[in-house]
Amino acid sequence: MKDHILTITDLLLGAAYADKRLEGQETAKIRSLLTKLVGKPDLPVTVESRFKEFSPAAFDVDAAGKGLAGLGDQRRKILEMIAAVSESDEEIDLAEDRYLRRAAEAMGLPAAAFRDLVVDFSEIDDLEGVLSETFGI
Repeated sequence: MKDHILTITDLLLGAAYADKRLEGQETAKIRSLLTKLVGKPDLPVTVESRFKEFSPAAFDVDAAGKGLAGLGDQRRKILEMIAAVSESDEEIDLAEDRYLRRAAEAMGLPAAAFRDLVVDFSEIDDLEGVLSETFGI
């Protein structure tokens, strides 16, 4: 995966911006994940520059995901990293959930391979039904 560090960096930054705002804890989480990936305390200069140069509007999650489609089982690890970034702001955001699904599909993963990382919409429907019955919402 180290050979794809820039693409992974972009995917993680895209995850942070999926809800249209970059939070400080998301940046810290991305740095932590990437530091573990490279196995060194400092990130390469090329990775550091991505934090400044990344343009969420110009980023193509589908193209990035397709570029990682050949990584086999490592694709799941990348999705776990994306999920960790999304969860780092301690908010459940459907835009972040859609982003993870899009990245997974672009990498060629079937839904069963990442089901535990995304929001189960049937649970939301069930909750809405309970709220409606209980509170008339």
